Amino acid sequence: MATSVPDETRKALAAKDPYALAASATKEQLDTLRSAEELIEADRRRLSTNKLTIAAQVLVGWVAILGFVVNAYQSWTNKQQAERQAQVDQDRWSKEFQRAREGDKYRAFFETTVLATDTANADKRLVGYALLQEFVGDADYSSKAMLMLEESLAQELRRNTNQGIDEAHRNAVVAIVTALSETRDCGALARAARSVDKVAQRLNRYGDIEETSEVFDVYVRRLVGRAAQVCTTMADFRTVRRPLRDTLVKAPKIGALSYPTGPEAANSRMAEILRDRCLTDVAVSGATDCPDIFAGYARLCDQPEVVPKELTSATQAKGKADAGTVRDARSQPGRDTAASIAARLAANKEADAGGCDVMKEISARYPPPVAGLSGSAK
Repeated sequence: MATSVPDETRKALAAKDPYALAASATKEQLDTLRSAEELIEADRRRLSTNKLTIAAQVLVGWVAILGFVVNAYQSWTNKQQAERQAQVDQDRWSKEFQRAREGDKYRAFFETTVLATDTANADKRLVGYALLQEFVGDADYSSKAMLMLEESLAQELRRNTNQGIDEAHRNAVVAIVTALSETRDCGALARAARSVDKVAQRLNRYGDIEETSEVFDVYVRRLVGRAAQVCTTMADFRTVRRPLRDTLVKAPKIGALSYPTGPEAANSRMAEILRDRCLTDVAVSGATDCPDIFAGYARLCDQPEVVPKELTSATQAKGKADAGTVRDARSQPGRDTAASIAARLAANKEADAGGCDVMKEISARYPPPVAGLSGSAK
């Protein structure tokens, strides 16, 4: 049964007056109050401890989450930094490798030119000319290699003091012109063809028809033959062939022609020279590109001549005139230009006719091999 607490005891507790509290309650009541207060205090401490524990657990959880986030960010930062460093290292090594390659290429070109310019040893020069083929197709060294080969050609012809051309100089000329033709760029072939002027200058100075004829035949075989393979339009092919054709027109004796010789006869004779030189190769070699040359030449011949779609005139009507007169003045030059271009294209086609007939006939006799049909049949 619960013991009631007198009002005096309550007032003494509220006033925290120990004398009043001792006077208003018995020892039993004070013990009961003490036990109740201890119980309340214990419960308060328990509740306070639970809150602190929960708060500590929550704090530990947040610290763990924050640590995870920081760790993830640090890992991502380290990864990004490592990737950037790897890219920097890769770029640095790529530049180093590029510089090393360029240095090696420069040294190789220098050593090759040393071989090609060795005046005492013809065999070394021949090796140098052969190695310069690799640089003719290189974008960085093509112009340098072609210049070296052109000058070497002039030197070889200058060293040949006999009538005609001896075996050593013939091999050197073949190696030089073959190296000049080792490109798939029609523009480079056109530049190489222009080096025939050195041959023409020597002919003009010494009058050696035999030597010039042999060198000219090599030019036709290598440069015109290569142009038939790599040029995609007849206009580009004509650009390569034109220096040789013009040389033959001015000096027809080097092609066994009589003076005067026109472009059509010169084109036909060059096609015959190419055919005859190739037939010699076909007769003695099973690894020749002559069938491809014949087919490429015939393919270029079959291409239609293309007239420009639009022709503009720079002529302007001057003075006062009516509208009809102005229109006539502006359109007449256009008609004249179109007619002149059409006439020029027709003349080109006519000039090519003889050579095209030669190549179409020989191409039908020696078609290029069909891929997949070579080898022994079972």
